[in-house]
Amino acid sequence: MAARKPSAKTARGARSAKRTGGAKPAGSAPAAGTGAAPASPAPATPVSPTAAPPPPAPPNPPPPTGSDGGASARGLRVRMYRIGFGDFFLLSVPTKSGASHVLIDCGVHAKDLGSMREAVTQMKQDCGGKLALVIMTHRHADHISGFGSCSDIFSEIEVERVWMPWFEDRGNETAMKFQANLAALAGHLAGHLAIRLRLAAGDDPEAEQLLDMTQNITGGMSVAGGVSPNQKALNVLHGGFKNKVTPDYYRAGDVAKLPQDLVEAGLAAQILGPPMDEALMVQMTNKAQQYLAGGGPEDEVEPPQPPFSDAFLAHYDDYPSKAFELYGADQIMRLIQSAQPDALAAQAIAADKNLNNQSLVILFSIDGKNLLFAGDAQWGNWENFLYGGAYGTPGHTTLTPKAQEILNTIDFYKVGHHGSANATPKDAVAAMRRGCVGMCSTQIHAYNEVPREPLLAALRERMNGELARSDQVAVDTQPANPDAGVLPSLFKAPTGKLFIDYQV
Repeated sequence: MAARKPSAKTARGARSAKRTGGAKPAGSAPAAGTGAAPASPAPATPVSPTAAPPPPAPPNPPPPTGSDGGASARGLRVRMYRIGFGDFFLLSVPTKSGASHVLIDCGVHAKDLGSMREAVTQMKQDCGGKLALVIMTHRHADHISGFGSCSDIFSEIEVERVWMPWFEDRGNETAMKFQANLAALAGHLAGHLAIRLRLAAGDDPEAEQLLDMTQNITGGMSVAGGVSPNQKALNVLHGGFKNKVTPDYYRAGDVAKLPQDLVEAGLAAQILGPPMDEALMVQMTNKAQQYLAGGGPEDEVEPPQPPFSDAFLAHYDDYPSKAFELYGADQIMRLIQSAQPDALAAQAIAADKNLNNQSLVILFSIDGKNLLFAGDAQWGNWENFLYGGAYGTPGHTTLTPKAQEILNTIDFYKVGHHGSANATPKDAVAAMRRGCVGMCSTQIHAYNEVPREPLLAALRERMNGELARSDQVAVDTQPANPDAGVLPSLFKAPTGKLFIDYQV
C-alpha cells in the first residue's frame, strides 16, 4: 500500500467482459449427491383437542451458534469476524456428521479493536473445539497474530490439516532464506524509523505508518528473552494445536489435500497462488490495473522535498582526506542515501508487498458454488493466475481460459488485502460474474486510502450491492462504522455484533 496519499480523482470504470453462463471451473465441480443429506422429518406429535395450540415459530430464527456452527443442508456458511485491520474467516461445511469447519487466517495488526480473544473464544465454541482445516494465507501479523495471542485457546483445539504457502516450508532452503532476508530488512528499517520518530518527537504520520508496515512483518518487538509475536504465531501453526499436525505447503497448481469428511461433503479446492517464479513474486504493482482515486493511469504523488537547502550542498573534494579514513566517500554517500525518508519508504513498502505476494489463493467449490479467497495477493501473484505468466510477454496478454472460466462463474469473493487498490486488478473485477457477492475485512484509518472507495464501488456495481464490510457490525469497544453503510440484505449478523455471516 502506498505510503503517501494520492490526490483525489474519479476512477476509470472496469471494462466489460463476456460472461459464459453457469459452467463450473474445470476440475472443481463436486460429484452429484455428495452434499449433506437433509434430515428426515420428525413424526408429528398428537395434540389433544382440548390442549392449547403450540405457539407459532418466530419468523426467521437466528442460526444456532453452538457446535454445529449454524451450517445446515442449505449449504456452506462463511463467517467474517471484526477484529480491526486483519483477516479472520470461518467456513462451516455441512457433512453427514454435522458441520465441519475451515479457519482461514486469524490476525489483526493496525487498529486492533481488542476483540480478538472474544472472537477466538466464540470460534472455538462454534466449532466444538475441532477444526478440519486451518489455512494461513501468509505470515503478516494482520493474518496470524491471533494464533500467538490466543495460543492457550488454540492449544485446546484439535486440527486435522494445516495449509501454508510454500514460503513457510522449513525444509525449503530458498524459502527460509527469503523469509530471513525480509525479517532482517524489517528489523533494519524499524531501527531507522524509530530514530526518525524520536527526532520528530512523534509528529511524523508517514514514519508511523511505515513502522507499522515493518512491524507487520515481524509482529513487533519480542519480549526480553522471548520470541517475536509473529514467530510465536508461526510456532503455533507448526505445532501448537491440541494434536500434532504436519503442515502442507502449496504453490499454484498443486493438488490440495482436503480432510476426508470435507471431500465426502462435496468440497473441492484449487490452489491458484502463490507462483513459484521468483520474478513474479517481486512484481508488486501494475497501476493500469488499479482503481485509483483519479482518472489518470497513475497516482499523482507530490515530488519529495529536499531535506536541506542548496546552501548545505557540498562535494567530497571539499573535505580533507582524513575525513574518509574510517569510511570511504562512496560508502558514506550510500549510507546517507539508504537512511533518507524516500529510501526508507520504498524499502518498507517493498518488504510489505513482498509478503503479500506470498499469499495462498484458493478457489473452493461445493454444490455448484465457487468461492475465491485471495489473501493479500498483489500483482505478481494475480498475473500468474490471470494471464499464466508475466503480463505483456508473448502468450500472456489476455486472461487465460481457466481464469475466465473461474471468474465468470464465481459466486463469492473475499476481497483482497482489505480493499486496497493494488490487490484486486481491474481485469479480475471485469471478469467476475455479475451478481456474485463479496466480503471485505477492513478498518478505516489504519492505512491511507484503505479501503479504496473506487475499488469498492466497482465491486458493489458488479455484485449488485451485495458487498459486506467487517466494520458494518459492532464490537464491544466500537460501534459499526456509519460511513460503511448498512449491511446488505444477503448477509446476517445473528448476535448483532462481532461477526457477519453469509449462507452460500
